[in-house]
Amino acid sequence: MKKSIRRMFHPAGEKDSGAYDGIILHSDSSTSIQEDPQLIFKLIQEGNRCRIQSFIMKNPSSLMARDDLDFTPLHYATKHGQLELMLMIINETSDEALDAVDTKGNTPLHLAVQKNQLDSVKLLLTRGANPNKLNHYRLSPLHQAIQLHYNSIVETLLDNRTTDLNLEGDLGNTPIMQACYKDNAEALLMLFDRDVKLCKRNKIGCYPIHMTAFAGSLKCMDLVLKKGEALGFSMEDHINFTDNEKSSPLHVAVQNGRLEVVKACIGYGARVDFKQVIDNATPLHFAATQGATEIVRFMVSSYKGDQKIVDLPDGNNETPLHKSCLFDHVELAEYLISMGANIDSVDKELRTPLLLATSCSSWKVVNLLLEKGADIKLTDNYGRNFLHLTVLQPGGLKNIRQEILQREDIKHIVVDEDADGCTPLHYACRHGVPNSVNNLLGLNMSLYSKSKNKRSALHFAAFYGRYNTCERLLRFVPDSTLLNDADAKGMTPLHLAAQNGHDRIVFLLLRKGALLLSDYRGWTALHYAAFGGYTRTIKVLLDTSIALIDKPDKDKNTALHLAGSEGHSKAVGLLLDSGAAITLNALDASFLHEAIRAQRKDVVLTTIHSKRWEDTLVAFSENGNYTCPILEMVNHLPEGFKTLLDRCMVESQGDKKNWDYFIEYNFRYLQCPDSFRKDKCFKGERYYEPLITLNAMVQHSRVELLSHPVCKEFLLMKWRAYGFKAHLLNLAVYSLGLIPLTLLIVKGVTPNSTNSTAGPKDLYLEVYLHPFTLNSLFSFI
Repeated sequence: MKKSIRRMFHPAGEKDSGAYDGIILHSDSSTSIQEDPQLIFKLIQEGNRCRIQSFIMKNPSSLMARDDLDFTPLHYATKHGQLELMLMIINETSDEALDAVDTKGNTPLHLAVQKNQLDSVKLLLTRGANPNKLNHYRLSPLHQAIQLHYNSIVETLLDNRTTDLNLEGDLGNTPIMQACYKDNAEALLMLFDRDVKLCKRNKIGCYPIHMTAFAGSLKCMDLVLKKGEALGFSMEDHINFTDNEKSSPLHVAVQNGRLEVVKACIGYGARVDFKQVIDNATPLHFAATQGATEIVRFMVSSYKGDQKIVDLPDGNNETPLHKSCLFDHVELAEYLISMGANIDSVDKELRTPLLLATSCSSWKVVNLLLEKGADIKLTDNYGRNFLHLTVLQPGGLKNIRQEILQREDIKHIVVDEDADGCTPLHYACRHGVPNSVNNLLGLNMSLYSKSKNKRSALHFAAFYGRYNTCERLLRFVPDSTLLNDADAKGMTPLHLAAQNGHDRIVFLLLRKGALLLSDYRGWTALHYAAFGGYTRTIKVLLDTSIALIDKPDKDKNTALHLAGSEGHSKAVGLLLDSGAAITLNALDASFLHEAIRAQRKDVVLTTIHSKRWEDTLVAFSENGNYTCPILEMVNHLPEGFKTLLDRCMVESQGDKKNWDYFIEYNFRYLQCPDSFRKDKCFKGERYYEPLITLNAMVQHSRVELLSHPVCKEFLLMKWRAYGFKAHLLNLAVYSLGLIPLTLLIVKGVTPNSTNSTAGPKDLYLEVYLHPFTLNSLFSFI
């Protein structure tokens, strides 16, 4: 090696290649590192030592160059195993270059390990490379060598005195954990020959024994357990070490589903009934959840404890039979039942395996449990039996075999109610499962059964918009009793359908003879449709009976009031176009008052743009809590009044430069009508001040309204009418006081000296000055 290095530094000793290289070297040396920063990397890849040496002599800074991946020349030389180039670069650079990292945090030593360059590793270590540096994946060179099974490099790294044998990498895994995880038994033996810590946890609390179980490394598991025994830990204790979640290696082995690893763990003394802390699940529960029948068989057969292992509960009081129901593991469920598992055991939510299997749509297990005699009368903590839960699932009762549905005990629980008084038929109507409805009706299910809030199955179907279900139920209704039956709030199916905007169902119920009744607070179906803003439902109801449009509730609210207060502008427009009366409710508020106070801008704008906008603005009570809608808008919703002013200004058609062009202003809403104001004042009922709207704008600082063209024109008109004349009269009166005052000041005697005392004439001037000043001031005011 030394000989080759000596030849590298004396290229003249070479014959033919030296002369050829000399010609190329001249061209290389003429190129600087600033002109082509990547040239050094191209030369290293070519491997021509003479050219590289010449280039480095001319450009010594090139040794610290970086490519797109942040590789240095040393990275390149290491990657290609060019020892002589590596040595030359190391000699010519500082010590920091040995541990320079690329974009992934890899040093040249990492690259040497990855490329299995043993000689490069030895060279870097002898020159002081740091073997304990972690890359961005939290892996040291030793971790990588163990992971890649490059055990010759592992041995070299272990022999280096500076290597940390217990260095924590990703998740706190030490090299010994890496060896167990990657099933590298040879590297594990090398580590055991050194001073390594066997019983050290990683960040999730796992020991090396957990790693062997997770990876299925049976040889490493045996080595770890024997090493632990040599250190004073019995195999039975060691195999039951737990992580942060109190999972034993057997828990981990079951998660991976490898039977031979499970057998090995149990063979070393792993406890089948060992429980986690969080949910108290045992390895048997893990295996049952996965449906690992063979693993469960082996666990049950190998258990030697005092408890009944097949009925062992976890933290939720679920047995392995419950777990097998989660994902329809019917073979496992049948095995557990054959081993004496309690078929009717309940968990903390009072769910039996039958109820849990039904809620999880595990239909194979459901039919198996029904065949094996599971108690169908048992209910969960909501009072639901398995039929309630069946109709909640896709397909409903179709998933239960017909011979089972025809059993007498099944027919007896059809009418059972849950905690809310709902039968399975209520559930089927809520979720719109037509086949289940037909099956339940075929089992002599009563249509008149009520829930606790006195709702029938038809109420549920109408409320949730189940059109086909409503049709099926109405086929079995002999009269209109069920059709117009009220619940605890007095609401019929028609009310519920209108409340949720199911216009097709509303039309169906009306066609079948539903009456337009009111509930206990006086709301009709139209009230509910307007409250929700369902315009299509409103149209269906109005087409049936236009008399509904002005029907009030107990608070004298019509459908128009409710639509306005809830901000449904389209519903308001429809009701106004349909001829809804502008009435006041019990609080003396019209629908427009409600919309203004609730800041329903869209409703107000829709009203102003409607054909009946003038009628809506004069509907108010003088003695109520609500004033004129115009003043209400100025106070609470100035944007609405601005739209009103825009409508009060109409421009003529044509060009603005035309002589016939004009703008028509409507000043009606800027002041109270004189006849109305004088009449109220004469009767002594109420006084309305002049220009009441403009004064309200000033009072509430509505500058944007005062600057509107309509307001400007109105004020200009008033100025021309009498304002200008009043102003001239005021100036005349002011002048009557100002002229004598001016003459008196001009004719007054001026003192000879500023330091002399005032004489009698000065006092006379001062005394008579004040009356003139006061007279002028009052005249101006």
